[in-house]
Amino acid sequence: MFTSTYRNTLFAFSSVLLFIGLVGSVSVANAQGLAVKVQPSTIDEKVDPGQSLEGVLTVTNQNGGEQTYYISTRNVVGMQENGTPTFENEDAEDPLEAAAWIHPFKDAVTIQVGESVEIPYRIDVPADASPGSYFAAFFVTREAEAATESGAGVGFNVASLVNLRVSGEVSEDMLFREFYTDKSFYTDPSVLFNAKIDNEGTIHQRPRGIITITDMFGNDVGQVTFNDSAGAILPKNDRVFETSWNHDGFALGRYRASASILFGESQKKTETREVSFWIVPLKEVGIVVGVIVALLLFIVFGIRRYIRNALKRAGHDVLPNAEKHTVSLAKKMIRTIMWIIAFVMLLFIGMIVFFS
Repeated sequence: MFTSTYRNTLFAFSSVLLFIGLVGSVSVANAQGLAVKVQPSTIDEKVDPGQSLEGVLTVTNQNGGEQTYYISTRNVVGMQENGTPTFENEDAEDPLEAAAWIHPFKDAVTIQVGESVEIPYRIDVPADASPGSYFAAFFVTREAEAATESGAGVGFNVASLVNLRVSGEVSEDMLFREFYTDKSFYTDPSVLFNAKIDNEGTIHQRPRGIITITDMFGNDVGQVTFNDSAGAILPKNDRVFETSWNHDGFALGRYRASASILFGESQKKTETREVSFWIVPLKEVGIVVGVIVALLLFIVFGIRRYIRNALKRAGHDVLPNAEKHTVSLAKKMIRTIMWIIAFVMLLFIGMIVFFS
């Protein structure tokens, strides 16, 4: 709709695509000091077939002088795993899709810097609309201007999402597909959990829950809230939610995390998944092992020195064999160190096997 071709110019285009579930306002700025704010960022309504709604979209020019913005609507056609919605490339035409139900009363506005303009709109839900969730967006677009040979034309879009829930019998089926950590071995107690959830129903849902972390002795050592920002999943889409856990105290050994996720509105359901991981603080473990090895060597040398001194006090002559004893002691010291290292390694491997 808004395309231009410029000779010897660079066209820079940036889009701000909001996450489902955000509230408040959104603004965008670019390298040339342009900034616009659109309120509200999300319009979330429960509607009946045949119902009409009216509202106002407020656009504020925050910076960059007088600007002209164009208003259009587009359908949300999917969602990336991180929750970012994807949009149609062109304006809505299909009367069965939500964007065709949304009618802004203005298709363009010119706003002075620091001023705001209200854009009334109406949403007409068809009488034969099927129950379920529908998603679209208002797009506030600034066209790229013709660029000079030394500059670039800059354009951008800001999307205000529209989530419509048409009443009627719906499906709330969801599948807690995967629960995993970003790695299985950590050297510090800072763990990132990932939960992949499929929305197999006909409405968008916002799963919530708790992740409980226990140590290898079964003691609860931490708990974090799952999807604290109330992010949503579109119907027939999946999404990966990230949740981090940071433990303040000392952590060592095998840990287990249990995620209990609650979803559904009319009928609450809970699904649970578990994952295990290891935390081994190498620095602290290295210090402890080093101290133990040094202590054992000190004990070995101390015992040998005590025996030799005791033999001398008893009148035994140990000097003729001093060279032999010296060589033997060096060999025995090496063997002792090797045995200690082997013992520590076997102990560590045994601990992993025992608790896995």
